[in-house]
Amino acid sequence: MAGSRSKTAGREPASRKTSQEFVSEAEEILERMREALVDLDDQRTGGDVDPDLVNGLFRSAHSLKALAGMFGLETIQELSHHLEDVLDGMRLGRVPMDSGIVSVIDESVRIFAHLLEAVGDPDALLAMSTPVEELSSRIEAIVKPPESGGDLDSLDVDPSLLRALTEYEEHRLRENIARGRHLAMLDSTFEIASFEDGLGAISAAVREVGEVISTLPAPGEAPESQIRFSLLVASDLAVDELTERVDDPDVSVRCVLTGRARPVPVETPVQEAIPVADEPGSSLESLRSISETVRVDIRKLDELMNLVGELVIQRVSIGDIANRLMSEPQTAKVGSELSKIHQALDRKLKGMQSSVLEVRMVPMRQVFDKVSRVVRTLNRELDKDVRLEVSGADTELDKLIVEELIDPLMHIVRNAIDHAIEPPEERVELGKPPKGTIRIEAFQRGNHVVVAVTDDGRGIDTVRLRERAEQAGLVARDESLSEKEVFDLIFEPGLSTRDQITETSGRGVGMDVVRSNVTSIGGVVDVDSTAGRGTTMSVTLPITLAIIQSLIVVVGRHRFAIPMSAVLETLVIEEGEIQYSEGRELLNLRGEALVLRRVAAEFGLEPDACDGKQFAVVVGMGELRIGLLVDRLEGQQDTVIKSIQGPIRAVRGIAGATELGAKDPVLVLDVSTLVEDALRRRDSA
Repeated sequence: MAGSRSKTAGREPASRKTSQEFVSEAEEILERMREALVDLDDQRTGGDVDPDLVNGLFRSAHSLKALAGMFGLETIQELSHHLEDVLDGMRLGRVPMDSGIVSVIDESVRIFAHLLEAVGDPDALLAMSTPVEELSSRIEAIVKPPESGGDLDSLDVDPSLLRALTEYEEHRLRENIARGRHLAMLDSTFEIASFEDGLGAISAAVREVGEVISTLPAPGEAPESQIRFSLLVASDLAVDELTERVDDPDVSVRCVLTGRARPVPVETPVQEAIPVADEPGSSLESLRSISETVRVDIRKLDELMNLVGELVIQRVSIGDIANRLMSEPQTAKVGSELSKIHQALDRKLKGMQSSVLEVRMVPMRQVFDKVSRVVRTLNRELDKDVRLEVSGADTELDKLIVEELIDPLMHIVRNAIDHAIEPPEERVELGKPPKGTIRIEAFQRGNHVVVAVTDDGRGIDTVRLRERAEQAGLVARDESLSEKEVFDLIFEPGLSTRDQITETSGRGVGMDVVRSNVTSIGGVVDVDSTAGRGTTMSVTLPITLAIIQSLIVVVGRHRFAIPMSAVLETLVIEEGEIQYSEGRELLNLRGEALVLRRVAAEFGLEPDACDGKQFAVVVGMGELRIGLLVDRLEGQQDTVIKSIQGPIRAVRGIAGATELGAKDPVLVLDVSTLVEDALRRRDSA
């Protein structure tokens, strides 16, 4: 075995591009397997596993084996082959469907992920040989040889039908007979042009009350434009009930075997079925690709978005030139023609911008699937019983934001399982169900997406949290804090209410990283908790960080851009309207106190002399909002946020910079940071 591992390393693909193509394809297969594993574990617990689910896993393992063989990756190919064996055993009933086998499959997927990271690095692949060999040995010990006996010839089923069944279909037939289910044959004739839709409709109706064991073309006379099909089905419904459920006069249903009783002889013989050859090479295949999708490296999309951003800047410049030309009588005609060109360019550019943004958007399902694996792993490690519920999996976010969200979300879920959810016996004593629940919900709110994680655990102990904060010197003993401000203490570095340190939590790290990572992508984290009932952590994020609409404001001699996704409204206020409380400036906004923040004071700028009037830009993230005081408003612009290069790259409150035509670069305000700083009671002021 060791020798074969060495050969594996030597047969690595020569080009990096080839390796990337394999990894991209294999990652998609692993994602499908992860999704199926979640459903498999849930269904196994419920006691009735959908055979199509196991079939899907088997096909994924087979696809991965074929793909690895094509690229000459023997280690991955060998492990795929072993996994294919155990899944085939599950399909055919030779391997029991228990938690142990689900763990083996889960571990296989995890090792595959490590192998994909090692592709292109022979030494890294060689280092993976030991865990691969150990896992392969475990799988070999699990797989049982095929069982003999159980001859179906004694059944009152047409022998021609039995000869047409595959090994798997024969296994499903035996399983359904053992369960005492009714067997029936459904015959129908379809128009060739639409037979897939018709066959799919009948199959869907049957699957609601039973299982389609086999679908085969049926012999017999049929018009030239039609084709006949027979479906062998198993159901708890008798033939008359099944006929009523299918509810199609063109479908004939006849009994093949009566369940829960001695098999009843069938009066009308079953027509001989002609099996469809599905073995590779049995017929000429089309060389055209079935899929119409093309994988694109996210970095190429970034480059494309940067080019679109540059065009946006040039479009603004063309608009300025057109306006200047139209303002002069001698060039008004040329300016008018240029303005029309500018408008057409504007429409096309917005369409291009929208298309690129759409390509970058991915569903939250990718994150939820990874979180579900963490929940299953922690359940085993911590001996807890926690159910994960998700909603809004189709909510879309920019790919880059999704990638940055994964780690903070993992921290929150780990803390919930290890820290918040009580052990089953304690939950029963408290009158709660023994199984804890974590619910993750994603939904769109305006120009933001909110991801809320709710647990039904013990909630945040505000008294204990405050004591720890006082011991750490973060809060004075006589300092008055609102409930929300106490909740926010969990984000302070090094602060934890756990007395016992574990591998999962209790070291005082994690929640401060959550806030830091979320803030870095323009988001905020809100906390709400009820003692004894649970906690909700809501992460509010912008949909994209690419080209965005911004409000241009002026402070002194400087201009700033504020993302419109965070702007709620703008106000003109008199200096006398500003009130003061505990060293803060406040504005009575429709009966509620709005904290004000002077942008000039924030960055040490000299404001313009005003005539008693100022502009307040009300911005908000999630449930939090403040008012930013500026000297003037210039209007809205499409902006492309770029990172600041140079000796000073990180300025708190600045998200980056943008260009507006031929004018000087404009700094983009980091609204989430400004909101967070303004609402903190414990600031330097």
